[in-house]
Amino acid sequence: MTSAPHRNISLLAALVIIGCAGMVAAQGGGNLQITTNPSGALVTLKGDLTLSGIAPVQFDRTLVGRYRVEITRDGFERYRSTSYLSESLMTKLDVKLVPKTRVKAFFRSLVIPGWGQRYYGNATKSTFLLLGTVAAAAGYVVVKDDYDSKVDDYNERIADRAAATKWTDLSRLNREVRDAQAKANDAEDRVNIMTAIAAGIYAFNLLDAFLLFPEFDTFSEYKPLSVQPRTDLNRIGVTVSLKF
Repeated sequence: MTSAPHRNISLLAALVIIGCAGMVAAQGGGNLQITTNPSGALVTLKGDLTLSGIAPVQFDRTLVGRYRVEITRDGFERYRSTSYLSESLMTKLDVKLVPKTRVKAFFRSLVIPGWGQRYYGNATKSTFLLLGTVAAAAGYVVVKDDYDSKVDDYNERIADRAAATKWTDLSRLNREVRDAQAKANDAEDRVNIMTAIAAGIYAFNLLDAFLLFPEFDTFSEYKPLSVQPRTDLNRIGVTVSLKF
């Protein structure tokens, strides 16, 4: 016959085992499941924890509170949203990703040079096109101001010659008019050159955004990721490793 203390100890041990099993099951299931169409997108959660995974994914822990969701995949628009997760509810998020298009890239570059290139994923080309356009525009402003100054000087020389009262001054005044006209013509050439450069960069920016828009491989997926929790005295985080 089992004594009362022994029965109590056995009951306590059973409760502990059941509790641990329940915790393991909860951790293994998780309360957030994310799927994407197409699949293979990189999913990043940011909240009390920062987690990453490849869709379709169900995170292996119970998440509670406000989490920012970001989903990225080559050739598709970046998806962002905010989810409020409850410990007692299973949250399922099914996201249909919107493909990037050359038309969207074109209109972005129409507004801001280089924006279309950044949109389709070439940040280096985007930066060069934007800086090139800004530099050409600044150069145009400088040479246009110089041209206006040269034209004003030419007009002053014309007015001086028209107001001359001595025949002996005409030779000098004609020479000054010719010099001022030559300088104005040179300044006009520089304006035309800078205008052509700025227009060329802007036109290339538009053509590149539309005609050279990359053909994304719709079947490509991110490399497998593994996520490991990381803790220290002050914060909780994760370690993410990528397999090549």
